[in-house]
Amino acid sequence: MTKTLPCPHCHAAIDIASAKWCDCLSKKLSIVCPHCKACFCKLRKFTMEPEWNVALRELLEQQTVEKFRRALDASAMSVSHPQTVLVVDDDEEIRLIAEYTIMQMGYRVYTAADAEEGLAMVDSLRPTIVLTDALMPKMDGRELCRRIKDLDPSIKVVVMSALYTSTRYRIEAMHQFHADEYLAKPINFTRLRDVLDSLLARAA
Repeated sequence: MTKTLPCPHCHAAIDIASAKWCDCLSKKLSIVCPHCKACFCKLRKFTMEPEWNVALRELLEQQTVEKFRRALDASAMSVSHPQTVLVVDDDEEIRLIAEYTIMQMGYRVYTAADAEEGLAMVDSLRPTIVLTDALMPKMDGRELCRRIKDLDPSIKVVVMSALYTSTRYRIEAMHQFHADEYLAKPINFTRLRDVLDSLLARAA
């Protein structure tokens, strides 16, 4: 992210990518101006431009993604199980978080940004489990599940979606997608671990 915005206090240009978060115990996203040292969360009498709120959210998302990338690099040598998990999701942050969580469990993990890429990786890697989003561009999770099962019925498929919350709807979703398991979004990572442990134990 290469973007500059004027400080609401001194009006000097601030490089968003190198901005530092303030140390205040504030619920609002806030940084300190590197020029005048003004803390944004204390500038109540100044009007915060809407683009600043967007920029601060983007900065937080960028730093979160970078944090998980560093964690993944540090965990890359900890794989201890032969089973492989493929995560297919068009949301980069979800891919990174899921990848980190699964790698921390000791399993080898790969990711794909869409169903077409995921299907090609299934064909070449033959993963033990595929964890896929239900709604994706080009090809949705339902079609991906069908093609995976046609290719190799032994591959376990877990569908992720925010659409089905009750037990009855989860069962219907699994039936529609021909999936082996279902995860509701936002992902509960304790539940993710339990599902993968159960499926991987059955596949071992």
